[in-house]
Amino acid sequence: IAIGYATYLYIEVKSTFEAIHEPIVIDSTEFASETSDQSTKESPIQLMIQNKEAPQPISVLLLGIDNWESSGRADTILTLTLDPNTESMKILSIPRDTYTEIIGFDFSDKINHSYAFGGVKTSLQTVENLLDIPIDYVVTVNMEGFMEMVDLMGGIEVTNEFAFSTDTREFPEGNITLSGEDALEYVRMRKEDPTGDFGRQGRQRQVLENLFNNAASINLIWQAPGILKIIRNHVETNLTFDEIVEFQNLYRSTLNNIEHLNFTKGDGRIENGIWYYFLNEEELTEVKETLKQSLK
Repeated sequence: IAIGYATYLYIEVKSTFEAIHEPIVIDSTEFASETSDQSTKESPIQLMIQNKEAPQPISVLLLGIDNWESSGRADTILTLTLDPNTESMKILSIPRDTYTEIIGFDFSDKINHSYAFGGVKTSLQTVENLLDIPIDYVVTVNMEGFMEMVDLMGGIEVTNEFAFSTDTREFPEGNITLSGEDALEYVRMRKEDPTGDFGRQGRQRQVLENLFNNAASINLIWQAPGILKIIRNHVETNLTFDEIVEFQNLYRSTLNNIEHLNFTKGDGRIENGIWYYFLNEEELTEVKETLKQSLK
């Protein structure tokens, strides 16, 4: 029975990750391969496998999309740099209201609008341009899938720093247990937060870390069918199944040392009736250099 289930599970896992694989066709940019001429973005992991090279640092863009059906905006924008040599990871949270050039369009706007304008490719190239680093892989997650994953794990417990309420829920101060819908409202709230989007980013990190910890502690073997269904319905990535297998083998150790980076010195203000967040140039330069060093 165990062997039969393991075989079934392998087939389901492989089928799921083949279904969510979405190659990214890129235009000629500073970080595109000189031989790509608008082909799919090159895969460092594939090159390492083919050339039998030691694992090298890579970068990943994580996009949480608020409404997949209507080409929604990126509710969450995280860049991860993973260095297997130092067994460390850096996670940068980019404020969704950040004013920046939208690559492929002749204007600047909030960075979270880049997905609505041109999908994953536009978001990827806009982030590359802002941070001046190559992005190797992208994972997009429909926020509805985030809710379903929390519910599948029986909810998550977080420590709420201050009491607040939304239109439909109350969140008392202290340790609270969140359902999927609770968790989504918890991370999205910012109007009552004195630190605005920065508090929201902190709650995002808190929920994601607890979600990862729960995933590590539950019996994933028996929860696998439910997890795979959520992934199939709510996740897309340019990672192939083989790359995901190698990714886990080569980069799992980077979870041992995670450093969170944030933009905190910028200026939020209204321009032409719209609220934008303008990054502090000195802080942006420092973050760029930190990320570049982590990819060397």
